[in-house]
Amino acid sequence: MLICREHRQCTTMARGRTEGGTRSRAGDTTTGGGADRSSWAGGLLFHSRRRKHSAPHKAGDHSRDASPKVSPGASPKSSPKKSHAKTNGSEEQANAHVVIVGGGYAGIAIARKLQGKINFTLIDPKEYFHHHIGALRSAVRTDFAKKTFIPYDATFGKRFKQGRVKDVNTSDRTIILETGETMSYTHLVLATGCTGPFPGRVDDTITAEEAISRYNNLAEQIETADKIVIVGGGVAGIELTGEILSAHKNKNVTVIHAHQHLINDDVLPGMRTKLQEKLARYGVTFILDERVKNLEEVATSVSKPTTVKTDAGTEVSADLVIRCTGVKPNTAVFANNLGGKLDDSGRIKVNELFEVTGLEHVYAIGGCNDVAEVKMPRHSTAQGELLADNIGRKLDHKEMKPHTQGQLMMEISLGPNSGVSQVKGLILGSFLTKYRKSKDLFVHRFWKKVMKQEVPH
Repeated sequence: MLICREHRQCTTMARGRTEGGTRSRAGDTTTGGGADRSSWAGGLLFHSRRRKHSAPHKAGDHSRDASPKVSPGASPKSSPKKSHAKTNGSEEQANAHVVIVGGGYAGIAIARKLQGKINFTLIDPKEYFHHHIGALRSAVRTDFAKKTFIPYDATFGKRFKQGRVKDVNTSDRTIILETGETMSYTHLVLATGCTGPFPGRVDDTITAEEAISRYNNLAEQIETADKIVIVGGGVAGIELTGEILSAHKNKNVTVIHAHQHLINDDVLPGMRTKLQEKLARYGVTFILDERVKNLEEVATSVSKPTTVKTDAGTEVSADLVIRCTGVKPNTAVFANNLGGKLDDSGRIKVNELFEVTGLEHVYAIGGCNDVAEVKMPRHSTAQGELLADNIGRKLDHKEMKPHTQGQLMMEISLGPNSGVSQVKGLILGSFLTKYRKSKDLFVHRFWKKVMKQEVPH
């Protein structure tokens, strides 16, 4: 049920067992701040694009020898032409070296499509790709976390460089790593994505083993807690709520969201209604249009008695508080060199070709750019694939194709057997959502089809 700030009266939802609240302040999906349409996991968005470049990704040669054998730190012009047998004789392609900074969904998409065609180096601070679409299930199932960490080197071999970029010199076309190593590029792709709180994201300073241990610990905390508060009613908060209740049906869960509507402004009202109805059957309480004012104090992901306080005076007792808000672009490293190229939210300004404003041969894709579409993995993947094609076109002196948006499609999982989808204006329930997404959260697809590796058991 929902509580209205203006009327201060309670209305019981049709199939709900508890009472909650509705407030009336417009906003986005984040609890903590401005109109950031990001969400850090799960609700995979699909675009029906008008151009062929939006077609599903076809994974290419994944062997370590598929890419040209060029030392990552070497100048692109030192690359032997004979190692580029698949470049159709293009001298510019033979001499190209695309440096990709960031190995998230956008980064691996462009790398996979370039692999075996154009020389590239993929740089990321971690040794693994974190498939964070599955992160929230990792918070309730101790056998699932290991399936969301996929090693880069088994897919990209010597084309992968573990490291952290410290500086970018666009005049010399070089980047500098924290180790002091300098790397030259002909084309630079910034694909650093977004950062956000655990469990939706993991800190890029920890190993896969450390991250898995942290997820397993949270799963134990959730199992022992009776009263759980989820701060944030975006995709992440809703999906985590669904995962918790699919595994522990008798938990008392409250979702506190700082805005009037769940999810974001791009979904249809019918989708929000269906999601709330499904969760209300488990007795979920929704407190909308109120901000948690003691968030840093209570959102520890550690089970202990506490009280969550909102700016409207509401107090909720809890055994465990989990933060599902606060996603922001991961662009701090570029503030000095690209300061004038960042918008007020820290996103990198690009045109319809993903070219960074005012710079040649520098691109930004995925969650770190300012393209006006919801920041979700499917969109990041599509941008990476399109840019890979466009770099090839540019090297062949062909016209590049601009990015276009199509009709929004969205799927939100509520555990392995439930969910809601928005497809071409229609709101669909668990049957379609389960078999498209909820069942395994695209784990097999990313291990086998994208990264060409076997899923761990």
